[in-house]
Amino acid sequence: MSDVDFMRRAIELAARGRGRVEPNPMVGCVLVRDGKIIGEGYHHYFGGPHAEPDALASCPDPSGATAYVTLEPCCHTNKKTPPCVPQLIAARVARVVAAGEDPNPMVSGEGFRQLRDAGIEVEQGLLAAEAKQLNAAFFRQAIDHLPYVTLKWAQTADGKIAGPGGQKLRISNATSWRIVHELRWRCDAIMVGIRTAIADDPLLTTRGMEPPRKLLRIVLDSTLRIPMQSQLVQTARHAPLLICCGEVTSKEKQPVVAELQRLGVEVMTLRDYENHQLFNELLQKLGERGITHLLVEPGARLAKSFIEQGAADRVWIVRSPIVVGDGNALSAAEVDYPVSGRALLDGDELTEYLNPRSPAFFLNRPSADFLLAQGSAVKSR
Repeated sequence: MSDVDFMRRAIELAARGRGRVEPNPMVGCVLVRDGKIIGEGYHHYFGGPHAEPDALASCPDPSGATAYVTLEPCCHTNKKTPPCVPQLIAARVARVVAAGEDPNPMVSGEGFRQLRDAGIEVEQGLLAAEAKQLNAAFFRQAIDHLPYVTLKWAQTADGKIAGPGGQKLRISNATSWRIVHELRWRCDAIMVGIRTAIADDPLLTTRGMEPPRKLLRIVLDSTLRIPMQSQLVQTARHAPLLICCGEVTSKEKQPVVAELQRLGVEVMTLRDYENHQLFNELLQKLGERGITHLLVEPGARLAKSFIEQGAADRVWIVRSPIVVGDGNALSAAEVDYPVSGRALLDGDELTEYLNPRSPAFFLNRPSADFLLAQGSAVKSR
């Protein structure tokens, strides 16, 4: 096996932490001596051991080994866990091969410097784009302070997302439904437009799964039309709900805001709601709240707006063999991004697209979410 093989294994291990480590990055570590793997580890959950100590703990004697890590080992102390650099030094590893530098200014090259000062050989840049794409959301938040945006919808074989006249239609199968809820479980926030909120009256929760972080539910509702009796509003005290609206100045809307707040709903005003700056302001405010992964389950109009404004980083489309066969039924938005992966979901097909113009695009490879979905589908067979 080569350096590339060992680093690819570290990336594979890192992906296992998706959904549990955020806002930290997914990191994997492989220890190799004399061409053989003697230890492996990854960051399992936020607040738990990082990949390097996890790998060191799996190995009785790591001295003289090469540590392949998907991100620069940390060296700062103002965090939940001890820094990894001193542990690698104490373990007397001979060499560290890292995919790339940590963008965190408290680390950013300092971890490499400390390792070199201790006499450890350091190499960086191996499979850098692949490792960065794995952690696209982490880099998006760490560098731009913005969430990574995924659009997700289901459509029929003839490209429809609803029945005639917008009639609600169950499109995807049980396997696809479960995989979508698993994706929700791994995200920090889920958003819909007001048309979807009114037409479907969704809960926007993770059915049968308790997420590791409180899932923030968001509705884009420019004029505060959301019904007070909707499931979203009625459950706001138990599951956070954020309503994003335009400037609310009329006397007619002030009581609506007050009632929503009384029911536990947070109301956020967006100054630029009616123009093309809407998503810039929205994503900036969500980024300031520490949102790393934003899942948007849009109708056709909202999906088209996200795509046209370049605000989507990734798109998931579940295609069903169902055919509506009605020209008046609502058609799905078009996507011109390259395909990064396709998976069969018991008759449905999941296609993942990555936006090559996104600042969080580094390489057109399947995401950790896609690989987890693919594995989940295989297990269900």
